[in-house]
Amino acid sequence: MNAIKNIFLLFITITFFTSCEKVFMKPNPETDNLSIFDEYSTLVKEKYAMLDFKGVDIQQLSDSIRATITADLTEKELFSKLAIITTRLRDGHSDLSRTPENDADTLNIFAGFDMTDGYPAGLDFSILINNYISNDINPTIQWLWLEDSSDVRAIYGTLPQDNEIGYVWIPSWNNEISDEEIEAIFETIKDTKGLVFDMRFNTGGDPSLATKFAARFTDQAIYTGYERFKIGPDAGDFSDSPVTLQPFSGNKYLKPVRVLTDRYVYSASTTFLYSVGPIANIKTIGQRTGGGSGSVADGYLANGWKWSLSTSEFIDHLDRHLDDGIEPDISVALDLDDTTKDEVVEKAILELQ
Repeated sequence: MNAIKNIFLLFITITFFTSCEKVFMKPNPETDNLSIFDEYSTLVKEKYAMLDFKGVDIQQLSDSIRATITADLTEKELFSKLAIITTRLRDGHSDLSRTPENDADTLNIFAGFDMTDGYPAGLDFSILINNYISNDINPTIQWLWLEDSSDVRAIYGTLPQDNEIGYVWIPSWNNEISDEEIEAIFETIKDTKGLVFDMRFNTGGDPSLATKFAARFTDQAIYTGYERFKIGPDAGDFSDSPVTLQPFSGNKYLKPVRVLTDRYVYSASTTFLYSVGPIANIKTIGQRTGGGSGSVADGYLANGWKWSLSTSEFIDHLDRHLDDGIEPDISVALDLDDTTKDEVVEKAILELQ
């Protein structure tokens, strides 16, 4: 009797787990051309946060492209179809990429937006170094190097044209700068009458580091704007989160500051700019920035192609959308034919004098 009971229980157990496997086992995702296109266009429709701001009718766009998707499209041809959607977003944070099939396969492997296209150079490194920040002409300047690397994390001190004007250049927010090193930077410039804060060519990195620097320029909490997060698949599924910059409790710099910008100023550099935007004694000089205000999500399509999409947008204290960049308070163009000076730095010096 016990043997029969055990066999019966074993039968029930096997049946149960077999049934569960059928219930919970997901079918393999489809990777035919139409399925891949539908997967990507749906992702953009449901996750991308700035369709209205960018003026993209995603339904109309995807319908028009979908009509051209056939089973005989090559991988490169299919990628180029999806790339139409990607580039239409005009968003440097949103891109699509595939792994090349071989070393010779370099066509249609990346789709994204070039924020610098059509803009003149806003910075010439050789002009900056030879006239302002090399130790030969500026012995007081200090270079903060990345350990075991030729990369520079920060350059700070005063300017040879006026040693009462401080200068700080952060080439990237990607490289760690410790609290002690930030303190050393602001200790060095604390007695200057004004500061040139160079942001040119800084394409972003860690927004928390950018905020740490911004917090040194205010002695009170300031409302800087709000971030709108896409929280659901429908067009109106957003949640707004106000953002406030809290002042640093220690050494601060509350004198006039001129922030130098070019088209490469992007992402976490936009975080810095909207953080100091409400501060009256801080002005920007140079070119319109690159923007890149949103948070980013990424993943892979069923066929292995990698995607990234902006899932939020930032609206600053003046109610401006920042993703397409910020116009400087004072526009200045760089003259590459005159290697004796950097017009953007010179304008900042005049402003501070």
